[in-house]
Amino acid sequence: MNKSKTLLAAALFSAMATTAQAGSEIETLITMLHENGMVSDEQYGRLVAELEQNKAQSVEKDTKIQAQLTEATKPSDVEVKVKGGVTVKTRDGKFSTKLGGRLQADAAAYSADPEMGDGTEIRRARLYLEGTMYSDWGYKLEYDFASTGANGKGITDALITYKGVDHLELKVGHFKDPFSLEQQTSANNVMFTERSLAGAFAPGRHIGVMASTNQQHWSLAGGVFGDTVSATNGTSHDQDEGWGLGARATFAPINEKTKVIHLGLGLNYRDTGGLGTTSFSQQAETHISGVNIVNTGTITGVSDFLKVGAELATVMGPFSAQAEYITTSVSRNNASDLDFNGWYAQAGYFLTGESRNYKKGIFGSVTPKASVGEGGIGAWELGLRYSTVDLTDADIMGGEADSVTLGVNWYATPTLRFSANYIDVLDVKGGTYDDQEPRVFQVRSQWAF
Repeated sequence: MNKSKTLLAAALFSAMATTAQAGSEIETLITMLHENGMVSDEQYGRLVAELEQNKAQSVEKDTKIQAQLTEATKPSDVEVKVKGGVTVKTRDGKFSTKLGGRLQADAAAYSADPEMGDGTEIRRARLYLEGTMYSDWGYKLEYDFASTGANGKGITDALITYKGVDHLELKVGHFKDPFSLEQQTSANNVMFTERSLAGAFAPGRHIGVMASTNQQHWSLAGGVFGDTVSATNGTSHDQDEGWGLGARATFAPINEKTKVIHLGLGLNYRDTGGLGTTSFSQQAETHISGVNIVNTGTITGVSDFLKVGAELATVMGPFSAQAEYITTSVSRNNASDLDFNGWYAQAGYFLTGESRNYKKGIFGSVTPKASVGEGGIGAWELGLRYSTVDLTDADIMGGEADSVTLGVNWYATPTLRFSANYIDVLDVKGGTYDDQEPRVFQVRSQWAF
């Protein structure tokens, strides 16, 4: 009998070593054996103690395994997204960095007078970093590696933003003055390869500080600006550089995904500082030739000038239209004041049913309903524009020009766009190219990410 008890105890110890997870069943069995006299008090005590020890070891082991599994399956504190550009951000949203850019390659053929040589160019080749710091702070640094931009190759945007106040953004650095729908819309997203003749009055980028707010149906921005980051204004060391004020307000009484009505007004004032000069010029809605068909040349004795711009735009499903009128008044110390102006009207239609993307008072990028490579043919858009500019007044014979532009855009994917434009300058009146009518056929391939 004692031998049987010993064998039974050994079997129980073995079972407890290999089946700790079944502790409650073994404990019940030990109790039954003890009550039936098959296990002595001493053996019972040892068995219960061993069982409790095995339970504790099993719980500790399970806890360690669970901790290891939790750590192994824990999501990273950093998210990486590759959609267009590359974005890295923390899951709490406090920090982020995006790498993006654009590449625009152009080719153009010219006919009629004036003589302009056919050619090609890299219109823009830019890389930028932008992101968020400590939730409320933002930054952007963009560099253009091409030498054909408005100010040549170099820094375009270099800025810091603060969004710690509800519905308000503060911006400081080098960026665009708030003026003109066409100018505020990125060159990636304008309907044609080049902006209209009225772009002769574009204020461009300056170093400054600006406050802005963007709501569902309206926006407002205003700032104070110095000179450009690449300024070579020719003033001596004891002369002041130019400075300016800029403001733009927009109102969209209807702002839905495929239906928009937009109204805007912009003001841009510039004091010429110690330089005391300014100039206005424009090419034939092309850039490769480098020929300005209208050009005031350098206007001397200028104390300041004021630009006023009015905007109107609409989106109705696949149809969109926009128009702007800009007038510029130049104050001179040594002669009569000058008034120049320009305007354009354009319309576009998506054959594939997309709509222009409107947000924060400007037009954004186009996303095809079905991209090439994903079973679709991309987005196809037709465009028509009429534009005019007048740079002649008093003793300044800069010339007047009118042009009609036909365009077709193929958005193969959200990041790839191919465009073709035919520009017919109807007439140049006055200036160097008086009575000449250049015609241009221009194409572009664009990768923006």
